[in-house]
Amino acid sequence: MSQTVEEWVRQISSEPLPVMQRTLTQVRDLLNQSSVNHSRLSQVISRDPGFSLNVMQKLNQLPVQPKEPITRISLAIPMLGMELIEQASTTLPSLEDKLKGPSRRGLYNCYSRAAHAARYARSLAKIRNLPDTDGLYTGALLHDIGEMALWSVVPEEMQRVRKKILSGDDRESVAKAELGCTFEMLNIGLSERWKLPDLIKESQGISNSFLPKPLSVMLSSAIARETSLGWQREKTLEDLELLAEFLEIPQENAVSTLHRLAAEAARDLHALPLPLPGFYIISGDPKPGKKPVSQETQPPAKHAPSTKKTTEKKPQAEPVQAKRPPPDKSTPQTKTTPPEQQKPAPTSDTPPPPAQKSNPLQELLNNALQQMHQDLGLSRTMFAMLTPDRTMIRSRLVIESEQQLSLKGFALDTKKPSLFKALLNKPQAVILNKDNAEKYLSMIPQEAKEQINTSGFVSMSIFIRNKPVGLFYADNGLSGPGVTRQQFDNFKVICQKMMKTMGGGK
Repeated sequence: MSQTVEEWVRQISSEPLPVMQRTLTQVRDLLNQSSVNHSRLSQVISRDPGFSLNVMQKLNQLPVQPKEPITRISLAIPMLGMELIEQASTTLPSLEDKLKGPSRRGLYNCYSRAAHAARYARSLAKIRNLPDTDGLYTGALLHDIGEMALWSVVPEEMQRVRKKILSGDDRESVAKAELGCTFEMLNIGLSERWKLPDLIKESQGISNSFLPKPLSVMLSSAIARETSLGWQREKTLEDLELLAEFLEIPQENAVSTLHRLAAEAARDLHALPLPLPGFYIISGDPKPGKKPVSQETQPPAKHAPSTKKTTEKKPQAEPVQAKRPPPDKSTPQTKTTPPEQQKPAPTSDTPPPPAQKSNPLQELLNNALQQMHQDLGLSRTMFAMLTPDRTMIRSRLVIESEQQLSLKGFALDTKKPSLFKALLNKPQAVILNKDNAEKYLSMIPQEAKEQINTSGFVSMSIFIRNKPVGLFYADNGLSGPGVTRQQFDNFKVICQKMMKTMGGGK
């Protein structure tokens, strides 16, 4: 659909960008606490381009404008006040509710690139000793607002555009031919319509590419875009040369710097349903093509776990996502069974090793999770395993219903006291409900609360040959109803049967 840039701006500027459901949930939880942690609130919001854009728009709508332009989310939030932030958390559209399938993945891709570009820009600015590093973060986060808005409003158009870009055609040329205007023109038009920080407009095109601040945003956005498609692509290597020139360091040092930043971004963003190119720095880029539907078996993760939705598949055309192990997509993976008996296929937090033989314990765990999910009707089921040094417990296998926020990436430090650590003292089960929530929630670390259903869940520790190996966890979704007593009783039966079969107990 070819239109002028003015027509596109009018069409797509009237709707707010959707916000990832995980962000909305975390913001509401933080606001419901007796004392709001403003630093944590800013951190959560600034990872999400949709919520961040809303904050900057609301800031420019205040009747009395600040004397100096505000470019940091951390400064904008206190100026707006908690009432406006709370209103935004309940009125902004959920990305997962608004978009499905390829359209959802398309916007996830944009948000992932934006989040990575923001972190790169801030880090590069620190290396170059540039001022206002947080402002550069926001500028890079919202650099590609045109593409984000198009995915939100006209996703079918963007699927066609994306396909041609992935085939090798120039990005801006495709946009001009298919849409009638370039992404650059659209970004500028929207930034003017929404009165966003000048840096967003200044960092478009080449007119300001000789200035360090706009250049850092442009370079960070370009690197995030190219590395999302692969680390060994020719364009990626060209961008690395530019990075070396920008930082005035040898190219091998620039490569190691970017690898470090990508790994840090993966650790920071792993709980979000976003592609994380940092996971493929060492292992190499996943090959394009369909990911085989299979049960994946591997040792516990030794790196920051990713959070891809257990029941999803990635699109064939997007190589960086094709095998990535993190959360929230739309197409459930299934075992190859007759259609009327299809079940979600459990996957785990790290890429599978090549050609492993079937593991009896793995099969028992899979069957137990399937029973909890299929027979008991529990929306999210997980087996979390102790690491070999017993200092952490991490999600190993997860089965979840479509559109549920994922338990992938669940990790808990067992060196610190917690309800889950206490479960590992002996084979025992617990149900959290409204009657005991006050007691048990105080025993659960905040990072774990962000992934579990704090209104109700069940969990039971698993012992094999008198030694703890991990625990089962299940609930009815992050914000769903509590677990019934009957579900709890049957949950314990499944766990006990699994331990008995393996000669467990204590």
